[in-house]
Amino acid sequence: MVTCSLRALQLSFQIQHPDVETMHMKAKFARTIAGGVAVLGLALTLAILLSAVPAAHALPSYARQTGQRCSSCHTGGNWPQLTPWGRFFKLSGYTAGKSLLGGKDGFNYVPVGIMGKVGATWASQPNNSLGQTVVSPNGTPEAYGFTAEAGTKLTDFLGIFYEYSLGNNFPGWTGSTGAADLRAVHFFHPGGQELLMGIDSNNNPTVQDVWNTVPNWGYPFAASPQALGGPASPMIDNLGGQAASVGVYALLNRQLYVEISEYRVATNFFRWMSGGTSFRGGGGNYLDGFNPYWRVYWTTEHGPNVLMVGTFGMHSNVYPNSAMPAGPTNSFTDQGFDSQYEHLGGSNELSIRFTYIYENQAWNASFPQGGSSTLNGNIQSLNLNGTYTLHDRWAFNAGYFANNGSNNADLYAITSPSGSQLTTSPNTNGYTLEIDRTLTQNLKLTMQYNGFFKFNGLTHNIDGMGRTPGDNNTLWLSMSMAF
Repeated sequence: MVTCSLRALQLSFQIQHPDVETMHMKAKFARTIAGGVAVLGLALTLAILLSAVPAAHALPSYARQTGQRCSSCHTGGNWPQLTPWGRFFKLSGYTAGKSLLGGKDGFNYVPVGIMGKVGATWASQPNNSLGQTVVSPNGTPEAYGFTAEAGTKLTDFLGIFYEYSLGNNFPGWTGSTGAADLRAVHFFHPGGQELLMGIDSNNNPTVQDVWNTVPNWGYPFAASPQALGGPASPMIDNLGGQAASVGVYALLNRQLYVEISEYRVATNFFRWMSGGTSFRGGGGNYLDGFNPYWRVYWTTEHGPNVLMVGTFGMHSNVYPNSAMPAGPTNSFTDQGFDSQYEHLGGSNELSIRFTYIYENQAWNASFPQGGSSTLNGNIQSLNLNGTYTLHDRWAFNAGYFANNGSNNADLYAITSPSGSQLTTSPNTNGYTLEIDRTLTQNLKLTMQYNGFFKFNGLTHNIDGMGRTPGDNNTLWLSMSMAF
């Protein structure tokens, strides 16, 4: 369900004494500096401690299964970007390497791994002009989340990838299922051709994909949970941990890929794919019946150069209230077009990615109930980005994003403190810049800057109190760990 993330900007007036405000500003500045020093100190400490830890390779469980290094499956060793071999490993059902069962102790390797992320986020203007909080906490070192992952080859034809995460909600922590992907595969050779056929079941449209152009694996690959985002995004990007699928796919000569899947709500038999998700609160996306998803792409390799062009899409019927899944539904039809180019030669690697998604919306349930001010609408999402990797140690990333759509007062309206309506538009665009430094195969440092040119259709005075889109910009320093 598309909702506005800026309700917190509709704030009432407060009056602060100038001297007290000055004291607060000084104290916050001191805390910001202290927070930065703490993050850097923690990074250095972990780097020293982990330098003595045996190297992990890619996702830890698959590393033990295949014996491969990060850079074999991941471009520049950076998860989740995949190399041609990494893409083929996933499409072939995670079945390369040793099976889980066997060996003198009954198991060939430990099929689990642990990943974590800590850091700090600074907003350009964490408070509005009245001193009320917009982004919090600002500059405070935080643990963002920890993920346990299990990935393994079960048989020569069956493999699985499964995550369970504990995430910081600011405030409070909750556990939930992350990516879940179960595959059964078989190779055929009709007329001397190679045909890979697979059956797949997963819990998020595009999580089964192998390119970094689709919503689940697109850039930015990670972001601060404290950073603000635009109010609208396509439904295909909002079903993670709430849907479950059964689908079939085919890969011909490792070039032409075709997939058809059907998604339903992840309840009953599929509840293992939606752990931690509660539909009873009314804020989830509860699918009605079976909802088709499709994917087609063509790819070719010429020496170190790789090119992919493709299309994907989904038609979704979603109840307006997940706590009461009955009656009319809203319908969303997403059609995406994507392309990715890679140059993978030598120690310098380049990836350029493009994605465009157009969504038709039919608010058949919400419009009569007053949940949408229009019966029909649309969203257009554009993402253009690239990554340059140097010596499998440094990665430099840059991207432009734009999410535009139809005006809708019930979904996107922002009102000033005086009561005047400032905007009903979701149009938001900006950029994301990021530098990654891999210290060891266990530890990576990230510095990411997220900036806005337009927010909620406005280029200035986005809250009726003088706030600009740039005031929502954030700087994020983080450390990622994997064992």
